[in-house]
Amino acid sequence: MAVNTSITTAERDKFLKNSDVRKKLRCNKISGFFFIKLKKGGAWRLRYTDLLGKQREATIADGGVKPQEAATIALDWRVKLKDGIDPLNELERLKVERKQQEQLSAAKTYLNTGKFYESIYTPYKLENYADGKGTLQNISRNFAHLFSRDMDMITEDDIEAWYKKRIKKGLKRSTLVRDYGAFKAMLNYATKRKRKQTPSVLKVNPIKDYFLPNLTNSQREQAEELASKLQSKRDIFSNELKQQIQNGLDLYAEQVKQKRAASRAHGKGHLSDLQNLTFPHWFIPFCHIARLTGARPSDIYTLKWEDLSFNRFNNTTTLIFIPSKTKKANSSQRVVFPVGDELKAVLDTWRSEQGNSTGYIFKSERTSKPIERKAHLTHWKQVKALGGVNTELDFYSFRHNFISELCARGVPVLTIAKLVGHKDGSMIAANYLRHDEENTLAMLEGVGGIYSNDNKIKGVI
Repeated sequence: MAVNTSITTAERDKFLKNSDVRKKLRCNKISGFFFIKLKKGGAWRLRYTDLLGKQREATIADGGVKPQEAATIALDWRVKLKDGIDPLNELERLKVERKQQEQLSAAKTYLNTGKFYESIYTPYKLENYADGKGTLQNISRNFAHLFSRDMDMITEDDIEAWYKKRIKKGLKRSTLVRDYGAFKAMLNYATKRKRKQTPSVLKVNPIKDYFLPNLTNSQREQAEELASKLQSKRDIFSNELKQQIQNGLDLYAEQVKQKRAASRAHGKGHLSDLQNLTFPHWFIPFCHIARLTGARPSDIYTLKWEDLSFNRFNNTTTLIFIPSKTKKANSSQRVVFPVGDELKAVLDTWRSEQGNSTGYIFKSERTSKPIERKAHLTHWKQVKALGGVNTELDFYSFRHNFISELCARGVPVLTIAKLVGHKDGSMIAANYLRHDEENTLAMLEGVGGIYSNDNKIKGVI
């Protein structure tokens, strides 16, 4: 049965063509029902009084809907109002429910471990963490066999089976702790709401309270042996070792010059002459910066000339950068490093010989981007061989030596932490603050002597 309305299709079309924007074509038969012209087309609307007595105006249909169809909707709204239902509130409620259902459906899709890793976690880690790529690779390399499983179906048994398999292959427990921590962190992230309107993908991390098995006696002995080796790397370099490193650098510089001279003499005259350069190869100043700042190799690769700030009022230079290890959104730890004379000489010489004053301090000639982050290892191996340095000496030992020397000089732990990009001094206090036996004995001498007048206790010789 057709609904009777005073507005015809012809009247509506004529109204759209000739009327101004915001003008209304009212129906004489249905109270509050009208057609309004908008900037683009029009709309069917109903003006009514809600259940609280408030005047409301709601769009009930698009302008393209025929008058009788729109009138049917208007009358239906009127009926609902009589039954105590506000149609506009009902529409808003249904809209919210529909959106929630869509969100829940999307969340269910991303409940799959692999899907969440690829579509949600990967963009998050790459955007917010400088080392995000490495973390993602660790997760994929260790837990790809669980990617077909929904996250809420992952069990402690799955993790224990993975752990035992890896241990059998000879992997260090410390490595497995790191990799498991990365995977666990991903599941923790899945339990968080990404936006106020978006539900979490995972209600509860099923492995939240699970920790890897304790070390066996054999594993503990291996861990202690490894800790001992690591501690030896934190010892201060001997003068002999320092001289060997310098000799290696000098011989390496000469070797690079000789190779370039030979190349120029054999048809490659277009190559630049290196004979008069202090630093004929980028690794040499790279090495000096490592020993003078204690910076991580990854941070030295990303240093820019713009990170050097000169204060013309006191004629000092400061190196300011954010360590790549801690670089993430809204919580980055800045290093503010005073540039001393020796470091300044290295930087000034390298800048002068390279002719660069902007961009990366160590950049690829081909791409102008940072040099590949493990490129220094090959050159370090050659320098050690030339200088007669123990082949096991890790390049990272420059950082350990830098921290150890500052500790030995009595520099406050928090000051050292700020210089090397640590959030606090706990790691330095735990691993670097050591005293030799003679100093320890000297500090203990006289302790307790104040308890007796003659500094001797009766009965003790």
